[in-house]
Amino acid sequence: MRRIVYYKCDRNKSNSNNKTTDKKMKYDILTETAFFRAAQDGSLEDMTASYGEFVEKVVDVCGCADGKPLAVVTLSYTEIELKALKSNDLIAKAVSLIEDAQKMVGEIPLSEMKAVRANDAQLKWTGDIVNLVELVYGLVEMGCVNEGNVPIEKLGNALFGLFGLEPKPYSRAYTTIKRRVKSEGGRTYFLTEMRRMLEERIDQDIHLYLRK
Repeated sequence: MRRIVYYKCDRNKSNSNNKTTDKKMKYDILTETAFFRAAQDGSLEDMTASYGEFVEKVVDVCGCADGKPLAVVTLSYTEIELKALKSNDLIAKAVSLIEDAQKMVGEIPLSEMKAVRANDAQLKWTGDIVNLVELVYGLVEMGCVNEGNVPIEKLGNALFGLFGLEPKPYSRAYTTIKRRVKSEGGRTYFLTEMRRMLEERIDQDIHLYLRK
């Protein structure tokens, strides 16, 4: 049985009184690395030189005590961004590393990791949870993420973690959506209302532009 050791992520010393301060891990920490930037630029030489540092960052994410949801978000986000780049052997190797890290984090019980508190998240979901689930299902069906080849749970965990929320059994919320009366505003109420409000915003902006 693999033993996971948890520690506080990104613990840095201040430059004045040598005191330590805790910095919360950001979901895009792995895409801010030198390796990812080199991958975007297509520089194999720089990718090779910075790959070791990238591996260390992935290990940091897996052992982060800031919480399993944040680790799930970070790894899922990084996998999506890596797969969007033009592939080569090093990128394929990095994707494989991320996938293995996701499996390892997935084996860790939530009770053994600190949950990300909503007030620690940079963004907060202030709508109904069922609407966020509706958005998750919609993104998958539209093929907007990994061309639709992504499990509902994986994308749901990523979005819920982004907003500082604990992962949910998404099928329950989906059942609620299916039970909506189709004639009374549609089953996809949230997406329909989103479209209506965005259309109104666009119309208003066009009207203001034409009045200038």
